[in-house]
Amino acid sequence: MSKKRQFFGTDGVRGVANVHPMTPEFVMRLGQAAAKVLARDVRWGAAKPVCIIGRDTRASGDMLESALVAGLNSMGVDVILCGVVPTPAVAFITAQKNATFGAVISASHNPFHDNGIKFVGGNGYKLSDDDELLIEASLSRDELFVERPRDGEVGTVSRKEDAAEEFIVHAVASMKGRRLDGMRIALDNANGASCVTSTETLQRLGAHLTVFNSEPNGVNINNECGCTHAEVIESLVKQCRAQVGVAHDGDADRVVLCDENGVRLSGDELIAIAATSMLRKGTLKENTVAVTIMSSFGLDELVSGLGGSVVRTDVGDRYVIAAMRERGLNFGAEESGHVVFGDFGTTGDGLIAALQILKIMAETGEPLSELRKCLKPFPQSKRNLRVKAKPPIEELEAAQALIKETEKKLGKLGRVLLRYSGTESLIRLLIEGRDPDYIEAQADKIAAAIMTQIGA
Repeated sequence: MSKKRQFFGTDGVRGVANVHPMTPEFVMRLGQAAAKVLARDVRWGAAKPVCIIGRDTRASGDMLESALVAGLNSMGVDVILCGVVPTPAVAFITAQKNATFGAVISASHNPFHDNGIKFVGGNGYKLSDDDELLIEASLSRDELFVERPRDGEVGTVSRKEDAAEEFIVHAVASMKGRRLDGMRIALDNANGASCVTSTETLQRLGAHLTVFNSEPNGVNINNECGCTHAEVIESLVKQCRAQVGVAHDGDADRVVLCDENGVRLSGDELIAIAATSMLRKGTLKENTVAVTIMSSFGLDELVSGLGGSVVRTDVGDRYVIAAMRERGLNFGAEESGHVVFGDFGTTGDGLIAALQILKIMAETGEPLSELRKCLKPFPQSKRNLRVKAKPPIEELEAAQALIKETEKKLGKLGRVLLRYSGTESLIRLLIEGRDPDYIEAQADKIAAAIMTQIGA
């Protein structure tokens, strides 16, 4: 079996809605293949396998939900629909109900015209690469779909009307009695899946909340708001004189926070604040935090200075979570805003992550502008470049020559990372080093070489 996945990226199958592979026909087939693989240990005729499904607010969600349900039902899987809820809510409910697996219909931070399907196992964790490869292999095997359940073995559909409430109760409980009474918070829900859950949770905890971008209409999800437009929450914090700003992406598995001065925190600053607090309290398991290769070397210096250590993974919260499970860790994160507090969930959770940082603010009495100072990051230069093709990185000859030149100059005090996005037609460049002028200049040169060869 080839290790190269054809349809699954770093976060499920994703694309333009109603264009292959995000068509009803393909999604129905995907549901059938997922049932074959993920319900393989459930015996037909006994208790039927169960799939929990949630989705974000995209207009195409109804269409793709119907197709996915049809595929699952045709393979004997009972479906429980949770409606519009965040990705972490689906993972939480799947594990809580001991369901066979779960599915989320969302394209996360992508524009509304995109959509996607991602699965979690019965334990609430994202699928392994091997399971996704098995699902892809099953897609092309017609013989697997000849013998199907009949009569009473065909799957059914029910709705879980209290799905959002169940997740809200869980989120409030994660604060362990700590309240946010009077804390002035600006919340940007990106017109997405967090409109009910994040709003209600923060209100129940006593926050003085001002809510923005919380009126989804099917096409305004992520539209000049949310995580991908941090300048919006920065402006909103100043506008309503909040102590902190919170912004989600479309499916609320990510978070961006903004301090009282209207300056967003980097993902690494969020990681640093949480790791510092947990190390000082003695609650960081193995005194270790898992991050990706995109995080700043400054984290290593901070954590090691507090007696802890950092482990690095490939890009993708799935790989962070895999490292956490393998090593028995309870905290890991991506610089992009996927933050995993393993004591409270199995996946990146924008609401839980925000709450844990807000809790630190409440405990210490310090604003984010002070808490963020714990990290002394190395200067970084980043470029996200839209491309028309994704040839092997080593075939970008002009860029590779410049990268080697840069790496030689930086030595052990810096690095260059170049990789394709797993979900978009982008190539991402990161250069880290002590001299900001040099790394900016080199980033411009490398980006120009890339765009000349494969730029869209």
